[in-house]
Amino acid sequence: MKNVSRYIDLAFCLIFLPLMILVFPVERWWGTYPVFFSSFIGWLYITYFVYKYFVIPRLFHAGRQRIYALAAIAASLLITFFFSSYEITSPLYHINQHERELYSYLIWGVRQNQQAVWLHYIVVVIFCFAVGMLNEAYRQRLAREEVEYERNKAELALYKAQINPHFLFNTLNTIYGLLIMHSDKTETTLEQFINLTKYMYNNANHEFISLSEEVEYISQYIDLQKLRLNEFADVSFSYEVESPEMSVPPMMLITFVENAFKYGISSNEPCFIRIHLDQKDDTLCFEVANSVFERNVKNSKRMGIENCRKRLSLLYPGRHRLDLGCSRDNTFHVRLELKCAPL
Repeated sequence: MKNVSRYIDLAFCLIFLPLMILVFPVERWWGTYPVFFSSFIGWLYITYFVYKYFVIPRLFHAGRQRIYALAAIAASLLITFFFSSYEITSPLYHINQHERELYSYLIWGVRQNQQAVWLHYIVVVIFCFAVGMLNEAYRQRLAREEVEYERNKAELALYKAQINPHFLFNTLNTIYGLLIMHSDKTETTLEQFINLTKYMYNNANHEFISLSEEVEYISQYIDLQKLRLNEFADVSFSYEVESPEMSVPPMMLITFVENAFKYGISSNEPCFIRIHLDQKDDTLCFEVANSVFERNVKNSKRMGIENCRKRLSLLYPGRHRLDLGCSRDNTFHVRLELKCAPL
């Protein structure tokens, strides 16, 4: 925007004002009144920059700022009045009273010159207001966008903070179960848990990470959860990634995986979780299907998914689609489609 403002200033100084002087031929003042002509043209340039960079920005503020702007407007009107009152046709006051034709001509000349002074001033002021209003509208739009960005950033930080405890609770619950059973898998589980927490810590302040990192995290999470499962559970994870460097929000896809393990696993009934990720071009499709049990559905609040919905609406407005629901065969389906961009 700064460059645009400079171009507008150059266009006014080098094109607009010189053309206006040619259209309203005050350049003939140069031969008879060079000092007046130079002063008046200089005043028009001063008027432009004073209005654009001092008066108009302060008109949008209350209190003293607006008073300063109004005072500057009054001062510019007074100075322009002095220019219009200047005795351009000096013989006016020294003519013979009997030379009425010449008198009439000189009166017309004085009025014409006064009109030219005010006309130039008014056109410059109107041009300044037009440009200044556009600048102010653009500035206010940027300010609103900045406020909206900071608000969205704060909300995203809150949602991410809510996701991490959800993950920690589920994983620690798994480790606790292994400790109770004195399982020989406890040491391996702790090691994997440490790796996952490192991932969370390293990406806590990142808005986006590469898809390959997120896929690796999901794989490790699934391996960790499998350690507590028995022969009743059938868990599979498959993926086809064309661009591993594609950027995705951290801890986004894992939300659906966590919910699948939380609500789709049973220790005494057959159950399954099927996860598939497919990425081609700029489109990412993530699907999760898991068995559901009536007891889990009744107690389910699915706060993680609602969290995810809000993050998606902030990060991918109009560029995502999330479909989820339970089918008649007691299978919960999730399908998320994102339009992403490479890192």
